[in-house]
Amino acid sequence: MAKSADPIKKDKFATAILNRKKRPNRLLVDDSTNDDNSVVALSQQKMDELQLFRGDTVLLEGKKRRETICIVLADDNCSNERILMNRVVRNNLRVRSGDIVSIQACSDAKYGKRIQVLPIDNTVEGITHNLFEVYLKPYFLEAYRAVHEGDTFITRAGMRAVEFKVIETDPSPYCIVAPGTVIRCEGNPIKRTEEENASLNEIGFDDIGGLESVKRELQELIQYPVEHPEKFFKFGMRPSRGILLYGPPGCGKTLLAKAIANEYQANFISVKGPRLLTMLMSGESETNVRDIFDEARQAAPCILFFDDLDSIARSGSASDSATNRVINQILTEMDDMNAEQNVFIIGASNRPDIIDPAILRSGRLDQLIYIPLPDENSRMGILKVALRKSPVARDVYMNSLARITQGFSSADLIEICQRACKSAIRESIAKDSHREKQQLWRRQTVMHSDELDPVPEIRHDHFEEAFKFARRSVSDNDLRKYQMFSQTLQQPRGFDSSFRFPGQQQSLQGGYRIFSGGIGIYQGSIKSKHTYTKEFLVADGQMNILPTAMSLMASITSVASLLGVPVQIYYYGTMLAYSSML
Repeated sequence: MAKSADPIKKDKFATAILNRKKRPNRLLVDDSTNDDNSVVALSQQKMDELQLFRGDTVLLEGKKRRETICIVLADDNCSNERILMNRVVRNNLRVRSGDIVSIQACSDAKYGKRIQVLPIDNTVEGITHNLFEVYLKPYFLEAYRAVHEGDTFITRAGMRAVEFKVIETDPSPYCIVAPGTVIRCEGNPIKRTEEENASLNEIGFDDIGGLESVKRELQELIQYPVEHPEKFFKFGMRPSRGILLYGPPGCGKTLLAKAIANEYQANFISVKGPRLLTMLMSGESETNVRDIFDEARQAAPCILFFDDLDSIARSGSASDSATNRVINQILTEMDDMNAEQNVFIIGASNRPDIIDPAILRSGRLDQLIYIPLPDENSRMGILKVALRKSPVARDVYMNSLARITQGFSSADLIEICQRACKSAIRESIAKDSHREKQQLWRRQTVMHSDELDPVPEIRHDHFEEAFKFARRSVSDNDLRKYQMFSQTLQQPRGFDSSFRFPGQQQSLQGGYRIFSGGIGIYQGSIKSKHTYTKEFLVADGQMNILPTAMSLMASITSVASLLGVPVQIYYYGTMLAYSSML
């Protein structure tokens, strides 16, 4: 019975997870000179490999599980590993040149009975004639175009271009517009701002600069149990269903949780810790917690995100009976979760040191991921993401900005970029106003929209102005505490990395080791034949190993003083000193 259920479980999970294995139908996106919104192009060799023919209908899948449907053609100028598509198709898939998309034959695409489309408001301003007769009818007439719900397309007539969005198709979610298809265009135009806001809400990993190792770890935690459930079954391991993201504020913990949900096409339910605190009236708190978990189960696949977890799951909060009831109910719901329910629980905290250890036990939020301040490469990525839609002058060197912002969080960097943009906007408005006044004074007509923009780009001086207000939101002292938290939380149950089974050679080079029970300092090499002292063996959890010499004892003892832990000093396996009070 168990074996027969495994494929069902895998298929169930696959609805939420994008399979990233390398396959022949995964291709690099390249720009196309073809202006047709309904066409993509491959090399003839790739079409033969995928058993596609000229004019076939294909289903394309891009980022965040975005899909569209197109007609495929052969192009001799296209390399085997690439696919050519124009800007409209790329926007529908939420991809850019250089991204990867998958392609497959879409044999089930049928002629549509009817479709409904609506124009985007800023593209129809000033147009008085019939949109269907002038723009839609010529676009679809005898073209047999494939359309997908949610897609946009551009039609042209004369000097005007109008953008439409496909609202509904019958059959759903895609069809081919044939001569017998009814095209409806009744309704108010769609506001551009609504479209842009919807796009902004679809944040993915590419919208988060840096944190590459964290992204890979999150993919493994969520993707591996889905794609390889047989491995977990073979080794008798229950996949983790809970993750704790912790680190300094403004480093992207909440953004990462949203990106995970969008990357794997899962629903996202966010619960603020303070929201639960407002429900602490007798009897209501447990009920609301149950309702939240029930909602997540019904919305599966789902990411259930607890923000500011430390506000409700504080260690030592048992004296508060209401808060204690909330914690106990959360723990009960977590324990009742199983892999079949397809619900991942993610918590975020800026104060991991005060979280109740019970919530971090195995089977709960047992995967602890530290979200650090960005390094130089990550800061470069954050700046590029923050400014990718902004015109930036060539004299603005991103590598210089990334280098001088050591210790800045993601939020700090974004604030600098926003201040630079505001500075450019302020200057542009001032110059426009001055030019308009000059024209009125000279009794000239008001400036035309095609006149040159006085501030076409964000220049280096705008960033220099922004840096006058730049500040770090995380101090060095706070950062040291977070780094120590990351070490103590990541390995609170660890024993000793030098452990070997009997008969196995082991050695440990000189260095110091910090434990939650003390700091061990080593000089030389410790072989397995040496006997460890009792104090060393009972030390609870390795934190860090760094090269050192006895001359660094002063700095080590200062670290121990900050931690409030004792020091153990070893030389070739012999404890030279032990200090319980610093």
